[in-house]
Amino acid sequence: MKSVWRLFHLATATTLGTLRSTHQVTRIHHRHNLQDLIHKAIRPPRSVSSASSSCVLLMLDIDRFRHINASFGYRYGDLLLHQVAERLQTVPHCDLVVQTGDDEFGLLLCTESQEQMASLTYQVQHLFDKPFLFMEQICYINVSIGTSQINPPVSIEQAMQQADRALLAAKQTGKNKLVAYHSLLQQPFTNQVQMETELRQAIIENQLMLYYQPRLELSTGNIICLEALVRWNHPTLGLIPPNEFIPLAEESGLILSLGEWVLREACLQKVRWLEAGILNYQIAVNISPCQFQDEGFSDKAIHIIEKTGIDPSYLEFEITESSIMQNMETTIAVLEKLCNKGISISIDDFGIGYSSLNYLKHFPIHCLKIDRSFVQNIQCNKDDLAITNAIIHLGHALNVQVVAEGVEELSQLEILKETTCTTIQGYLLSPPVSVYEIERSFDQYNNRPVMIS
Repeated sequence: MKSVWRLFHLATATTLGTLRSTHQVTRIHHRHNLQDLIHKAIRPPRSVSSASSSCVLLMLDIDRFRHINASFGYRYGDLLLHQVAERLQTVPHCDLVVQTGDDEFGLLLCTESQEQMASLTYQVQHLFDKPFLFMEQICYINVSIGTSQINPPVSIEQAMQQADRALLAAKQTGKNKLVAYHSLLQQPFTNQVQMETELRQAIIENQLMLYYQPRLELSTGNIICLEALVRWNHPTLGLIPPNEFIPLAEESGLILSLGEWVLREACLQKVRWLEAGILNYQIAVNISPCQFQDEGFSDKAIHIIEKTGIDPSYLEFEITESSIMQNMETTIAVLEKLCNKGISISIDDFGIGYSSLNYLKHFPIHCLKIDRSFVQNIQCNKDDLAITNAIIHLGHALNVQVVAEGVEELSQLEILKETTCTTIQGYLLSPPVSVYEIERSFDQYNNRPVMIS
């Protein structure tokens, strides 16, 4: 069972306005009160064992909130804050929701595993993909989020400071992102300069590693593809998630050499698996917009494939919808060149870009991946269900595979089965895991179908 603790009506706090939800969100006037609230929230006995539980503090700030007040008035801004608070209360395993400033909120998440925590923080970040509606106004907002672990030896006070530093880093490096605290953030700098330098070294010194997330074919229950996802195994900081260094790599131009490393390593790993007679799956590799728009991308990719000796039919390139819409004639030429070599092409995050369906029919594609923002609320939002259905029918009409990304609940899976979706990917099946864990799963199941019930 979920353990949900809400703290209300404290002597040092006032509740947030006229919230219509079952619960109320505590608003504090002094930040030092947050430490007391967190302490009381995590002190009661929980349904998960202390040995396996994980607690993370999230500090969330609404980007450009002052412009909303200036444009529509403070009444409008207050209503927006009320709706933001209500959405935050819907996050599972959320033990505390506190308004810590005019446009800032604190959340406490406690779960049984790091994998579940990663899924929950992703849910928080994407609560704001959908617009807010009130007073006949539609408003989209972005949020910046900083996170920090509260598990020993990190104290609550330290966690608060670390989450604040991570939030500041998120806002200073472009906003609309989630940054998890790491020790590099202690250096107010130079942070970006040092991280760029260390990332260059990481590529050279093999500090990077690939995790793999499986894709399941619903009709057979078979794993048919593994998506390669890069991680940075820093020698002193440990595993750094991609949302912290991929944006830097794109901004600095390192994404080109990083992308080449990922493709080369994925090809070599596939060759190793084939030589061992295991894991006869296709490998999907993400191609960043900067890579795809690089003039020599296709030649570099083909050179890597030929040099590693992999059969190109084992490869799938995942390219975002926005990437392929930049220059139609060039895009079609590049895609056809790759397809002629035997490489499959999938359009990632489909449905959130601005593609033209007229051009879509000219692209030599093999797969559409429905963006997770449509899947996450498919069981309760008829608009998301309608869009998902439309994409699935479009895929069938084009005779391409359709993959639903971000499947995390059985209820989502059941609905997707009814919509004739062919393939799923998400935490319900498996989070991204290491090569060792992938191979251990193979030994365990002996390459038999993996059935989800």
